[in-house]
Amino acid sequence: MEFAFPDAALKCGGGGEVVRLVLDAVRCTRGDFSLCADAEFSSGVHLVTGRIGAGKSMLGSVLAGLIRPDSGQVVLEDCGSRILLMQFPEYQVTGASLSAEAASWGVMGTEPVFSLLGAKTGSQDPFSLSRGELKRLMLACVFAKDPDVLVLDEPYASLDEEAKGILTELIEGRRGMTVVFSHESEFAPQTAVTWRMERGGLVRE
Repeated sequence: MEFAFPDAALKCGGGGEVVRLVLDAVRCTRGDFSLCADAEFSSGVHLVTGRIGAGKSMLGSVLAGLIRPDSGQVVLEDCGSRILLMQFPEYQVTGASLSAEAASWGVMGTEPVFSLLGAKTGSQDPFSLSRGELKRLMLACVFAKDPDVLVLDEPYASLDEEAKGILTELIEGRRGMTVVFSHESEFAPQTAVTWRMERGGLVRE
């Protein structure tokens, strides 16, 4: 699942091994709310926190390429693929079975991460699972897909303590860039670069 802007709102470069994503005077407006961001994200783990309504989901969509800025630009370097996993896994289900859902992400469902997360596969209807079970499946799919940039919106929600610990280990072991938006910052990797959103603005802590 790859996203790209069709015009000058996005610039791409390459030539190195470090993934970089730069928000250059990015501004997005939806109704009375405006998101403004000047920031540089590079390979590794980034944690974005902020109260409800601060603009975290909008920023995640910008980083994943789902929202085009009204002004400014998103500059990508050495990034061929971006994926956003939403907070509520049922919003992204497209397969009629667990195996079909895995296939829709371009993965087999037999990758080791499925066993690590305890994700089910087979002919079962995805909507027959609990939200926690469905979250495990979707997380397994995106980690097996292994994009250059992985954006996770509230990935710890609906998971039990054991699964949260496993997820943190998976995030820490990933290549490329992982951006975690979460209210459960206590579970995030301690090495993460921390950002805070306030009133539509983004600040590195």
